[in-house]
Amino acid sequence: MIKSPSPTCARLLSGLKGAKPSGSGWTAKCPAHDDRRQSLSLREGDDGRALLTCHAGCNLSAIIAPLGLSERDLFPAREEGSGQAHGRIVATYDYTDESGALLFQVIRFEPKDFRQRRPNAQGGWVWNLGNVRRVLYRLPKILAAAKAAEVVYVVEGEKDVQKLEGLGLVATTSPQGAGKWRPEYGEALRGIKGAVVLPDNDEPGRQHARQVARSVYAAGPPVKILELPGLLPKEDVADWIASGGTKEKLLELVKSTPRWEPQAEPEPEAGLQLTPLSQLLSEPEESVSWVVGRRLPAGGLSLMVAKPKVGKSTTARHLALCVSRGESWLGFATQQGPVFYLALEDKRAEVRKHFRDMGATSSDPVHVFIAPSPQDGLEQLRQATVRLRPVLVIVDPLLRMVRVRDANDYAVMTAAMEPLLVLARQSGAHVMATHHAGKGDRSGGDSILGSTAIFGAVDTAVILKRSERFRTLSTIQRYGEDLEELTLLLDAETRRVSAGLTRREADEADAGNAIIEALRAAGAPMTESEIGEAVEGRTATKRKTLRALLAAESLQRIGRGGKGDPFRYSLPDACSHVPTISREQANKDPQTTPNPSRSGTKGCSLPSLPEMASDEPREQPFETADAWEDSVKGDLS
Repeated sequence: MIKSPSPTCARLLSGLKGAKPSGSGWTAKCPAHDDRRQSLSLREGDDGRALLTCHAGCNLSAIIAPLGLSERDLFPAREEGSGQAHGRIVATYDYTDESGALLFQVIRFEPKDFRQRRPNAQGGWVWNLGNVRRVLYRLPKILAAAKAAEVVYVVEGEKDVQKLEGLGLVATTSPQGAGKWRPEYGEALRGIKGAVVLPDNDEPGRQHARQVARSVYAAGPPVKILELPGLLPKEDVADWIASGGTKEKLLELVKSTPRWEPQAEPEPEAGLQLTPLSQLLSEPEESVSWVVGRRLPAGGLSLMVAKPKVGKSTTARHLALCVSRGESWLGFATQQGPVFYLALEDKRAEVRKHFRDMGATSSDPVHVFIAPSPQDGLEQLRQATVRLRPVLVIVDPLLRMVRVRDANDYAVMTAAMEPLLVLARQSGAHVMATHHAGKGDRSGGDSILGSTAIFGAVDTAVILKRSERFRTLSTIQRYGEDLEELTLLLDAETRRVSAGLTRREADEADAGNAIIEALRAAGAPMTESEIGEAVEGRTATKRKTLRALLAAESLQRIGRGGKGDPFRYSLPDACSHVPTISREQANKDPQTTPNPSRSGTKGCSLPSLPEMASDEPREQPFETADAWEDSVKGDLS
């Protein structure tokens, strides 16, 4: 009889198709090729590592990449300094038997990761659970609670248990997280006064709560499932307490929560499940939480759209790194958490180089998949999302994942977009896909290549454009206000993207420079009509800029403005030798580049232009297109 898989092997088995015991290990279908006969073998080595062999000849990297794993994940966790650490150990949770004797430990690492270990006869550790008895956390306290007829709170992690203990309550959890509840755990709660299950605020948490409730109910104690109010997606009772939750508030919520009964769970019904309007109107308003402030909603779906070689992948990878660190992106705050980046057509070396150039380190929780999408890529992505719980998933590009014959077919694209939308809604992560813009000079949602079903499915469309002078980014939002077109900068060394002026502000700054240069070249006053002919650009922009220069006393005006005596504009004497802002200056170090709206001496500059409203101030002026061309061109896709 085969032994239970170690946590390392179990993690692999959960992502493999057709896995079954074989000899001293397992066989499964290899994810690196179209495997029809389970040609992959898996066994545990003497040192605890997972040993994988594809008998069709696939290499190790190709096997584990579709699973979202690295070679590091094939080893069991070790103590710090062992050379195989999963990070820094930040917490150790002891699981004991009824008498308090240690059975095993759950270890929490930073970056966030969990491993289990059990003591061996030599005073060391074996980094798997093997056949050790599984028990609930704080088992002796649960037994004491049963004798004292107390209520026990069941949560989804040891940290949550300790937070509730800090309120003077009895709490427990099962090892290995959601979905790992065993029937014997319910029996351990027999005799308690009652159980209150507090699920994490996501679908896996709610499913786990129902599993716990069924188990405890079968053992006899009454059960309540309490979904705490005010939680953001994936938050839990520890977050609720941190935001001001108290024991008194919790007890009041428990009191008002009805008992859970098996028949109370709604069973799936055939046909439409209709909600009465009275019930709909009484439902509380949903608040939108953001992965990127006011731009990318949690549980939302977005597209980043541009024509080829404008910078979609560059911008998307910088977004991935910013969210993984909780750093602002283009001046907007981000929700820190794990990120998936699926590079379905880029070279591995280019993706690695870009992250290195941006300063990424091994501690950044970005999980990268670099290969063509497997046939069941969407299902594998769903499983990885359930397992690793990212806050942001980037699919680069869309059509490499959904694999459709005709992107212009409305029905086909509606069906193709639905799994991504469901993934976002159920996981609470924001899912972004990059996509090409269509031919021509179309704008807004009409610029998106393919059927209008693509644009109709998303919550946010991020539109990237390129002109001779600069690249720009704007958004079309289902929630919140659309983002006005921004100019973008690319740091040639770090290849990080930042926001400059709005396109409108940049055009006005360019027009101001051009007007001043035209007047300097003329050497004499010019009428508005003469300035309009000498300066390129939109008439409305030139007129607005001319009046702004005049109001700032950067120009002087003579004449009465009539037919016989039109207004004529000239530079003040102090401006005759003031240089304009050139393209070469704009491409220098952004920390020392003069802002076109603030150049020159007093009386010779454009008035200060309003900054775009954002969560953090921008540090740099607008950018021309040249710096993008000077960067590594292979990543501008």
